[in-house]
Amino acid sequence: MAFTRKFLTEHGVPEDQIDAIMAERNRTLQDYIPKADVQAQIDEAVKAAQKEPEDPTQSEAYLKLAAKAAKLEAFGGDDFKAVKAPYRDIIWEKLDHAEKHKPYAEQITELQAQLPDLFVAAEKPEEPQKPQFGAPTGGTMPKGDSAESFGDLWGFVPKK
Repeated sequence: MAFTRKFLTEHGVPEDQIDAIMAERNRTLQDYIPKADVQAQIDEAVKAAQKEPEDPTQSEAYLKLAAKAAKLEAFGGDDFKAVKAPYRDIIWEKLDHAEKHKPYAEQITELQAQLPDLFVAAEKPEEPQKPQFGAPTGGTMPKGDSAESFGDLWGFVPKK
């Protein structure tokens, strides 16, 4: 059943409402998209979704984050213990970070010879203490004639 002017007037719809209904009908038909056009858009979207996904480990953001993680891991390791804390970034920039590079320990020892001010002075390790069994010897031999008691020391016993 189609809404035409004749049909609407026969059913008692006022003229001003007929104009509104007809205007709405024309507007909806102008916005109508044929199914063939929609199907083409759907096919394009499906092709775009089925593309080979990018490897997330090759993205710029991931590589930047991985470099920062490697830097922080190196700072916490044994290699950077000799570097003074404020100069760790400077030493990091001078190191070779290529895929096949010398170990950081070797590179840092080379830089330590060139830039000794950026490194903590090497301390001589202290000799470990020898174990001591028993009390240390010292003092004098005990004398058996003086027997001071607790009361004598604190003055609880009256003197004779």
